[in-house]
Amino acid sequence: MNDISDPVRARPVVVRARDAASLILLRGHGDGLELLAGRRPVHVRFMPGVWVFPGGAVDAPDNRPWQTETGAETLTPRLQRCARAALRETWEEVGVAVGREGSAAAAGKTEAERAYVERGAVADLSLLTYIGRAITPSTVFRRFNTRFFVAEGEHVIGDPASSDELEDVGWHPIGRTPLSPFRDVSQFMLAQAVALREGASPFEAMLFATVAGKRRVRPCWEGRR
Repeated sequence: MNDISDPVRARPVVVRARDAASLILLRGHGDGLELLAGRRPVHVRFMPGVWVFPGGAVDAPDNRPWQTETGAETLTPRLQRCARAALRETWEEVGVAVGREGSAAAAGKTEAERAYVERGAVADLSLLTYIGRAITPSTVFRRFNTRFFVAEGEHVIGDPASSDELEDVGWHPIGRTPLSPFRDVSQFMLAQAVALREGASPFEAMLFATVAGKRRVRPCWEGRR
């Protein structure tokens, strides 16, 4: 009897990706193009010191329509809750609302909804255009399935400010010099946003993923109704 066996190879732990959303806010054109962004603190465990768009995980309350929202019918149900998450995170991380002037029938239950009411604004989801989705590689300890949206800076209400989550928040000129360090996913989605804004045709939302260590980009069907 042969009692020699092959060594057991440890299988990598695959972390399930959590739904998330991010909002790219742009203003200006050409060399004057500006992006509303911030840098993650260097002491955090996840992406320290990296420039990012405002965004974060989708929470349970994001599934419920806001009292202060309009235009949800322009998005699929999944993208509706992602859009709410993107707007909420933008408020929490950089202190601005994105929407139109208007009043809601009720103040709403969340802090983000109340922020819109206080500013005499409604969260118009139709102002957000879905541009793509990115999935964090399976070997990363914290994974996200992130939907990216773009909106115009003219719809930003309030002055951006840094927070505990993002430093150096503001309108950063990117027309000539890109922000650095800026992850490849962010670079890709920013290029998507700029192309859409400049009227690239045909435009198609894309899925960005890493498979077996290689980047894969293909059309994303989620935005189609």
